[in-house]
Amino acid sequence: MLGGLGQLARPDAVSSLRFLSEFVTPPSNSSAASIVNPSSSKDTKITGTTTGSTTTKRQKLPLPGAGPSRVLDCGAGIGRVTKQVLIKAFDHVDLVENSAIFVKQAQEEYLKAEIESGKVCEVRCSGLQNVEFEGTEWEGRFDVIWCQWVLGHLTEDHLIMFFNRCKKGLKPGGMIFVKENNAKIGIVIDEEDSSMTRSDTVWKEMFVKSGLKLLREEVQKGFPSGLFTVKMYALEPIP
Repeated sequence: MLGGLGQLARPDAVSSLRFLSEFVTPPSNSSAASIVNPSSSKDTKITGTTTGSTTTKRQKLPLPGAGPSRVLDCGAGIGRVTKQVLIKAFDHVDLVENSAIFVKQAQEEYLKAEIESGKVCEVRCSGLQNVEFEGTEWEGRFDVIWCQWVLGHLTEDHLIMFFNRCKKGLKPGGMIFVKENNAKIGIVIDEEDSSMTRSDTVWKEMFVKSGLKLLREEVQKGFPSGLFTVKMYALEPIP
């Protein structure tokens, strides 16, 4: 959700698609190619071995033989990120959202056409602390699990457990993407909903504790000053 700042939707979507494009090959009939134009940036950092200014040696998803690409949108709301980003980058999208009201709106209104076309598959009503992958139809299902503006509602313990469960939901070579607000220092707690805005340092501590390797990070551009800095992180499980 954009907190009433609807004008941020397009720069948010464009930056996310460009970030994804380093690791994901969109469907051949996708409109993403007209949006994505990756370029190097001083706010971009690639960890590990690189070739060129912005491309890692990691093979792009979906891997050969893995079938159609599939992504899980976590904390999806009514499906804004699904509609504006993920549908353009993947063949199929599943969603999980804690609010039954949002799930109903996604199914019956906002994503109705995408569900009928088969691009959007399951829309599950659940909190992330209760999502299970192992032993379910979601085990080994996803090329990517995408988490945007939702993980601040999880405590440290729940967040680490969630990341570890996510590993069971990934196909071989699958990745986790995180896009979240960044506090300058430590953790800022919202007095209204008790959500936490973690600093970049804290996020990276969470990734290490969760057994995730940071492949790339990037600052969201095009947002007004005065807001929290927003960063995107591309992660893969450490074998």
